[in-house]
Amino acid sequence: MTSEKRKGILLLVLSSFCFALMSAFVRLSGDLPFFQKVLFRNAVSAVVAGGVLLNRRIPLRVPKGCGVPLALRVFCGTVSVFCNYYAIDHLMLANSNSLSKLSPFFAILFAALFLGERVDRGQLACIALALTGSLFLIFPNMEALGLSAAVGLLGGVMSGGAHVALRALRRNSGIDGSTIVFVFSAVSTLVVLPPNLLYWTPVTAGQLVCLLLAGSSCAAAQYALTNAYRYAPPKDISIYDSTQILFSGLLGYLLFGQIPDSMSWIAYFLIILASVLLFLYYRREAGKP
Repeated sequence: MTSEKRKGILLLVLSSFCFALMSAFVRLSGDLPFFQKVLFRNAVSAVVAGGVLLNRRIPLRVPKGCGVPLALRVFCGTVSVFCNYYAIDHLMLANSNSLSKLSPFFAILFAALFLGERVDRGQLACIALALTGSLFLIFPNMEALGLSAAVGLLGGVMSGGAHVALRALRRNSGIDGSTIVFVFSAVSTLVVLPPNLLYWTPVTAGQLVCLLLAGSSCAAAQYALTNAYRYAPPKDISIYDSTQILFSGLLGYLLFGQIPDSMSWIAYFLIILASVLLFLYYRREAGKP
């Protein structure tokens, strides 16, 4: 294993751990409206990305041809964050993060629909397996958890759309990654301001610390993820992104005493298995002449 690939794996695992930490801090912040929690997450990310732009003296501009995919990145990403935070508040951490890990499978479908990328039977089989896993989280205890799980699933769908928008943006080398992060974070912060101004709930010092730590963890996760794929391509290391489910399960047990039921274990197994098979599929395709 090359040192570059090892760095990529370590950064991707770190990103997964930071995303799991973000979920834990969101849950630890207590009984606050989810849009209030989203405000802190997006505001911290906007400040961090804005600081990077200022430090590197990168002008804030959107090159020609980037407007539509950037707008889709903002829209899909904002809806995804809303859904994810709602699911974190209403589901076990491992369950909400498992549903968010469906985004690569939806990204395949959206890339085929909007970018004209080819999808073969191997990819479709992995998608079907992952979606089957999600059914074990949505349909059991439908009355108690069905809506929350469905919202979590919608978050995975919209995250897949955001990934495809990012892929379209990466085709244009004229836009910097920090610009994308800043525009998304700043616009989504403005979107969530009205409900916060209308329905603001006072926060304690402890809640404020948790919300700031959640935002910081998210910013760290985003930058670790970005740098991971600079050291190694997704086809070589993407499987390690699934460690987020394991970290979330461990934190859920240690901090909240969450113990998954048998249906949840089946869901985790199927979703992780689908991720492993998709990873192996991409490795095989990359090895073909």
